[in-house]
Amino acid sequence: MSLDLTPATWQLWCFAVLSLAMVIAVEADTRERRIPNVLVLLMLCAGVALNVLGPDNGRAGLFSYFPGALGAGGALLGVLAGLVAFLPLYWLRAMGAGDVKLMAALGSFVGPMEVLNLALCILVAGGVLAVLRMLWTGKSRLVLSNVRLALGSLRGSAQRFDPATQSADRMPYALAIASGLLSYGYWRLGGGAPIISF
Repeated sequence: MSLDLTPATWQLWCFAVLSLAMVIAVEADTRERRIPNVLVLLMLCAGVALNVLGPDNGRAGLFSYFPGALGAGGALLGVLAGLVAFLPLYWLRAMGAGDVKLMAALGSFVGPMEVLNLALCILVAGGVLAVLRMLWTGKSRLVLSNVRLALGSLRGSAQRFDPATQSADRMPYALAIASGLLSYGYWRLGGGAPIISF
């Protein structure tokens, strides 16, 4: 069974669902500093369903000039790759669990290769937004002090850095995820090649 959609219409449906979900995620993360599990679960189900029921078209993926559904395997591998990409940041307490789950849900839409490329763009967007936020709030001295502490912790210094309690200011990372998704989508649909390809 498949939806009787052209590849372009399928792509528009995917972008519409992703856009709505990202707006809700950014709003919730900004207001409550958390991403609702229900939203992540609905995104994950929608991504898998759209990739299972969408047009095959050579399994080109969402960001292709000739878009096509990835199938169940591609969508589930995307979920796994998205989870693996951000899980180390959660273990280091540099990112919340909701951000990791949101990345996994994005993987259900784009597949394993694209989610790794997307993760790189999200990390760059997060870095840029963090610097802008640091300058805007005037907490650059505290941030730089925390960076020194964190680097010392990695080298085995006696002083330990705990990002959960010593953070200068926690940025709602859904904004970085949305910015990275938007910039990567613009790059790929504008003719740019994936950074990582396999």
